[in-house]
Amino acid sequence: MNRKECVDRCIDTVKEIQGVDDFKDLVQRLQMFQKNIEEYSVSDVTLPSYFWVARRGGGISTCISALAEYMYAAKIIEFTGNVKFFEFDLAYVSPNAFFSELPRLNNAISEVAGHHRYFRGLACINIDEWEQHTNEEHFYKFLEYIASKNDKVLTVFSLHSDNKRVVENIESSLSSCTRFETIWLRFPDAGELLEYVDAKYFKQRGFNLADDAKLLLGDSITEIMRGKNFYGFVTIKKYANDVIFGLLTSELKGYEINADMLSEFNKDSVYIKRLKTFVSVNNTIGFNSSLEV
Repeated sequence: MNRKECVDRCIDTVKEIQGVDDFKDLVQRLQMFQKNIEEYSVSDVTLPSYFWVARRGGGISTCISALAEYMYAAKIIEFTGNVKFFEFDLAYVSPNAFFSELPRLNNAISEVAGHHRYFRGLACINIDEWEQHTNEEHFYKFLEYIASKNDKVLTVFSLHSDNKRVVENIESSLSSCTRFETIWLRFPDAGELLEYVDAKYFKQRGFNLADDAKLLLGDSITEIMRGKNFYGFVTIKKYANDVIFGLLTSELKGYEINADMLSEFNKDSVYIKRLKTFVSVNNTIGFNSSLEV
């Protein structure tokens, strides 16, 4: 597969992500950036850092993976190390305590460098625990450290929030030490999620949803999203997998799926009430990475 084919495949992956319009716009702008720097032989322009804001479970990991793959294929930045990107949760440390997170982050960067002298790639650093503490000295030390790495590491600061005042306060702190762009990752609405579930879980297996089945699933997804513990795609994928499993344990008569066959998953079912109280466990504790393939 040549470079153009690899880039096109990465762009197709980005287009398939539900919602996240600002992220898709970012990738389009990077395409233009790459075209122009090659056409006009400009090689000394560095990318800004990014500040991504999303609801919990809103696709940050999916987007950072897609961005890394695209940048690698398009050769927008240089990559060296065992991975193209890694994710890191920056734990809060009070002002009177030793800032142990800084050496932990440094060790993480050294680890993903592998046998290379430096890691070059993307670092997605979650700052949820710092949303009320970005004016503290430790946070500014962290930003200074990030600035010292920006010739090798493209940093994406990530935050799970929908509070614009919190975001503005963080933007103020970030702007004191680094160039950055804020990207809001819009979570899909119920209609878009229904399309996602239909395409990924039903059509890929050859099943066709009747109109009443789509109505049932759409109403159920809307109800799930109202739950206080709704965890974005994590919850939706759990729901979709349970629906498919339930379907495959019943007596099927062809590939046409109607509402009666999905009745145990309707919006008033015991299952939906239980799912709305489901609390997801975040598997990314401190450090996570994506291996080269």
